[in-house]
Amino acid sequence: MARTDRSAVAKALDLLTALADAESPLRLSELAERVDLHRATAYRSLAELIARNFVVRDGNDRYMLGWALLRMTQGPAARHALADVARPMLSRVATDTERIAGIEVLEEGGCRVIETVRSERYQRFLGFGGEVFDPWRSASGLVLLAFSDPARRESFLESATEAGIDVPELRARLEDVRQAGYAFSSGGLDPLIADVAVPVRGAGGHCRAAVSVTGFVQDFDSDAVAHAQRAAADAAGDLEGLLDDNGPASEVRVS
Repeated sequence: MARTDRSAVAKALDLLTALADAESPLRLSELAERVDLHRATAYRSLAELIARNFVVRDGNDRYMLGWALLRMTQGPAARHALADVARPMLSRVATDTERIAGIEVLEEGGCRVIETVRSERYQRFLGFGGEVFDPWRSASGLVLLAFSDPARRESFLESATEAGIDVPELRARLEDVRQAGYAFSSGGLDPLIADVAVPVRGAGGHCRAAVSVTGFVQDFDSDAVAHAQRAAADAAGDLEGLLDDNGPASEVRVS
């Protein structure tokens, strides 16, 4: 039996949480079942959320998170908070790989570098801190595209078409990234620069960010790529534990 003892705010939050945890857009019946609400009640709550762009409904009557939530997570305060949380893990990766460790997120305008930590070898390298660039140009951007929701990915692929990118080739590359669980890119941002990146996942496989390792092309042979991938994946797993409401921060390594 559907619960009726929740406030309007609680119902809306439950719906948003269910959409955030879902691997793909959900129909009304699926949403109502997941949050234990009557279909009519869920529909009324969703209508309010759609009116404020917290939820959008596609042409197949399926629901997904809207741009209002994305704008909130892309604000300066959210970016600073993510940088603060990730910095200890990035420091560990930079020391372990002797390269540059970074964390990036996908915004409406592209892939934004939130924070970077340089190893001693790369202290003179200016890096890409704070920059926003086309996601197909780097490993972190490829990861963010590969593990983003389909509707959002298609929006960027349309931009790639306008930029003259071979989109069928890009689609195949994104599928390879999904299969491998990480990306490697060389020369996309700069002819001398290469990077490795892995996703930071949330509930339902949602990609929250990417952890990257960046360095000069000559510093990335096959062994170095494998080592960077493992170091980034360890950091991403620790970061997932910190960001997950069910993951106790006391269990996360930060040294």
